[in-house]
Amino acid sequence: MKLTRLKIMLMSLAFILSGSVMAQKRLARKAALNTPVIASECLDALPVLPDDPVAVHPLNVQMPVSFRSGTEYPVGTTIYDLQSNNSVDDRTSRGPDGSLMAIWTMGFDNAGGYSDRGTGYNRTTDGAWGDQPTQRLEASTRIGWPSHVVTESGTEVIISHSSANHLHVVRREAGSSTWEEFDIPSAIYPEDGGPGLLWPRATVSGEVVHVLCITQPIANGGAEYEGVDGHPLYYRSSDGGATWDKVDVILPGLDNTALVANSGDSYAVDARGDNVAIGFFNNWSDQILMKSTDGGENWTKTIMHDFPLELYVQDSGYSFEDLPPYDPDQPDSLAILTSDECGAVVLDHQGMAHVFWGRMYIMDDDLTDGNTSFFPGTSGLHYWNETFGPDSSRVITDVIDLNGNDTLDINSVDEIASYEASLSSQPSAGVDAQGNIYLAYASVMEGEQYLNTDDNQHYRHVYIMASADNGETWTDPYDIINEDVVVEPDLVDYVEAVFPAMASDVSGTIDLTYQGDFRPGMSVRGDMDIAETNFINHVPLTPEQIGLVKTEEAVEPGFFQLEVLPNPATSEVITRFTLKRNAPYTLGLYNMMGQNVAGGADARGEMQNELRFDVSNLPKGIYFIRLQAEDKVAVTKLMVQ
Repeated sequence: MKLTRLKIMLMSLAFILSGSVMAQKRLARKAALNTPVIASECLDALPVLPDDPVAVHPLNVQMPVSFRSGTEYPVGTTIYDLQSNNSVDDRTSRGPDGSLMAIWTMGFDNAGGYSDRGTGYNRTTDGAWGDQPTQRLEASTRIGWPSHVVTESGTEVIISHSSANHLHVVRREAGSSTWEEFDIPSAIYPEDGGPGLLWPRATVSGEVVHVLCITQPIANGGAEYEGVDGHPLYYRSSDGGATWDKVDVILPGLDNTALVANSGDSYAVDARGDNVAIGFFNNWSDQILMKSTDGGENWTKTIMHDFPLELYVQDSGYSFEDLPPYDPDQPDSLAILTSDECGAVVLDHQGMAHVFWGRMYIMDDDLTDGNTSFFPGTSGLHYWNETFGPDSSRVITDVIDLNGNDTLDINSVDEIASYEASLSSQPSAGVDAQGNIYLAYASVMEGEQYLNTDDNQHYRHVYIMASADNGETWTDPYDIINEDVVVEPDLVDYVEAVFPAMASDVSGTIDLTYQGDFRPGMSVRGDMDIAETNFINHVPLTPEQIGLVKTEEAVEPGFFQLEVLPNPATSEVITRFTLKRNAPYTLGLYNMMGQNVAGGADARGEMQNELRFDVSNLPKGIYFIRLQAEDKVAVTKLMVQ
């Protein structure tokens, strides 16, 4: 019965876009969801150890595999449950031989201040995962927030920050069974009089490893560097992490001309060929794409979302007149629409950057408390790619309206476990060779069914979406926490699934890991729940499972001579297109959430074709005409006025 109920829910989802994007209806929500809370600093690099730490006794929880009924597999466990302050690292990788590797921040010694905290690591051999690790990879260095990359030759490189505020490398040459450890060279480590370095993110193309981190902020014991509190810096290795030919590099446009202060983990990186992309998601500045087309030598800057206050300093103050015109979606007249600092970036095989971040409202209305506020009841996930142009992102998904009552059934912010993120956030993305884009993210589950009665907080699940037309339209979100996937199908309603990490290269299957337990929130940050075992689970899914049945080549509208008249339109539109031969086709009208609002049925066309759509009853806004024929798909925009 439960399986039937879940499948009916998944088939009948009609999610509604929150916010100011036109042509969408916002879920009604209770006034208590508009309550702001004080933002906390990013977690200190590592907790202070006690003078006499308790001996480390790692926990090894082996799932009874013989009783598994789903497709996911538990690759490891951890009691330390903060996998990131904001954006999730690259932590699931596929090697050139097809093997999978997964890493995570792992720690079991809660009584000793997590003196054993380090990199949890597992990999497949002949398609089978190894035993769950009981000890970190690092021999003696306590680290946090590892990023994993595999070079073209098969060398594995893991970059993290250490207790000495260094950038730490754990590296294994292809074919070797031995890991080597060292620090990336830098002139601004604390022993050299610098602020130190924290929270790196890494990516790889061929044998070239690219890293972005920030200097240790003042709030974490560091100091301002070159006019920025938490300055972004770039590092590069051209030989698979063995040596580093660029260190402590300040990227032009990602410096004190654009930034005042930064949060840890509020950035993401990706590389393919000579293209390198950095998405920068600090919530009190512009959302920025930095891109290099020559392997990190030169960079261009694009503002994906324009923050209205230039170089704002905390507690300096502003008025509603300094902000864009008031939007009814704003929870307060001083609330500013921005990012929740959880973002992802992925480059497709043509080198185009696709960027995602959680939607958030923030505010600084008390100029005496040394703090700012955010609105945890904010929801929605933004998407942007390089065809959109500056300051032109879209919201492509939101909290799912599970019962279809057009209401977000969460009573107040007290029912939201604290990750300091949007209700739909923590994106991670991948692409395949056919140009399909894949997105995983964590989203709050509405309704009493998903309300944990102990904490009175709603669970989160991990969803996957895909686009076959360069991000113009998207499949319906697929909830991976369902009876066909999870290890314990009877516990679907009680799983907290967060921090998804997708392998950026999708080949055959979509592979991701996530952290799951049975209680909303975390023990290390936010709610400060009781420390308990969390599982790191691997989930493999096919594109067909998430609704991406066909993988047609994306082409320009001119390929089919596709045109829409009139455009803009108020009542009826005429769509004309040409096929090379009499052939089957599908033509549909879609809104910005990818929902079909007219047409969409399979038909057989002539060489010259003309169809009409009545748009008189549609809300004003942007729509898309999508034509699928001859193993190709073309999309063109339509404005309804």
